Amino acid sequence: MKIDLRVRKIEPNGSFEDGVVEVGSEDEAVRWLTLRPHCVEVLGVATYGVDRATVERLRAATRPLDADERIAQRAVENVIERAAILRDAEARATQLAAVDAHREAMKTADPDRIMEIHWTYDHGLRLLDEADPRPIPEAAREAVRAWIDERNAWVKDRGQIVGEATLKVWPGPVPAGSERVAEGRFFPVTAPETLH
Repeated sequence: MKIDLRVRKIEPNGSFEDGVVEVGSEDEAVRWLTLRPHCVEVLGVATYGVDRATVERLRAATRPLDADERIAQRAVENVIERAAILRDAEARATQLAAVDAHREAMKTADPDRIMEIHWTYDHGLRLLDEADPRPIPEAAREAVRAWIDERNAWVKDRGQIVGEATLKVWPGPVPAGSERVAEGRFFPVTAPETLH
């Protein structure tokens, strides 16, 4: 069975290059691993379907890293770790910039655009978009209450109430052909004893 080994050429300056070594059989892999070239770290078996016993045999056959190779390995690990930290910092900065841009855009967006409202039995209403500075107008609140009351009537016979809902609501003028609550989803829960 042909076996592919994942390897990494490592240097004391922290540079590295990943690759694959192809060997024709398990015995050949054992020989290669026993004589593993200097500063070539073995990362694992790349071939799918190799059983655990074979993997363990190959691992046991691998020549241990010498002192120079361990220094190179640590240097490479430091480079990889620093790169990961830098990527995370860049991703966070990009995310924060996107949040700031969205918050700024919300300040000048159409005040009559649709609102996404989250409602829970315990905590009432809030806008899903925390960057949306608009207050929820009374017309939208009344429409949400009526929508919830209607769904409560649907599930009452099952001993349930609406526990949570997400709705899209027009806060101002309602476009022709639409309703104030343009869309909604709800999740029923068992009604409290006081409501049975």
